[in-house]
Amino acid sequence: MSGFLRRAFSAVANGVKPSAREFMRARAHFHAALPAGSIAFQRYVVFDLESTGLNPTGGDAMLSIGAVRLRNTEPVARFSILVDPRRPIPAESIRYHGITEEMVRGQPRADDAIAQFLDFVGDDVLVAHNAAFDRTLLFMEEYRGAPSVPNPILCSVALSRWLDPDEQDHSLDGLCGRAGIVIAGRHQALGDAEATASLWVHLLARAAARGVEDLQELARRSRMQISISAMAENF
Repeated sequence: MSGFLRRAFSAVANGVKPSAREFMRARAHFHAALPAGSIAFQRYVVFDLESTGLNPTGGDAMLSIGAVRLRNTEPVARFSILVDPRRPIPAESIRYHGITEEMVRGQPRADDAIAQFLDFVGDDVLVAHNAAFDRTLLFMEEYRGAPSVPNPILCSVALSRWLDPDEQDHSLDGLCGRAGIVIAGRHQALGDAEATASLWVHLLARAAARGVEDLQELARRSRMQISISAMAENF
């Protein structure tokens, strides 16, 4: 066990709340078990989060959640909610996603929004583009008192990097452009979730063509969970 994991567990055992970074590092290295069965017919919820900034362990907070439920690789339901971060939203972030303080005033706090999101998700497998960031943001909201998210979380970036290791651009714009997927509502949580859902179906079909049959094999061959944990160190 690594030093930071020992410190985090020791702090919890002694009734001392670990620091945000120790908590995140401990959580980042645990992954929920993946369900068995064909990758095409798993129950997925593809989601995206917008936030006040890109430093969750430094205090940036959630602003919105958008999600798409997939059944048999088809979208069947959608979820969208704004979140009051209870902290200022920097002007540079507003220029990015367009969410202002007036828009989130009076909206649910993160604990309530995540509870509603979990009701939508159920036991489904979660998918995000650059899942390390979204997981970290969820973990930091958990650190501040929001419900924990127990579902396995997979990453379209990690899958793309395995499928196309020589490609330099694995951004959502780059991948959707190469796949012919139109992003309606870029940098809006639901719009990005819709695009990622289409991209995920496209990437799964390519993985299946390489002989990948289940999520355990997908995670092993793409080193997806290892990649997600390693990338989380950046946030």
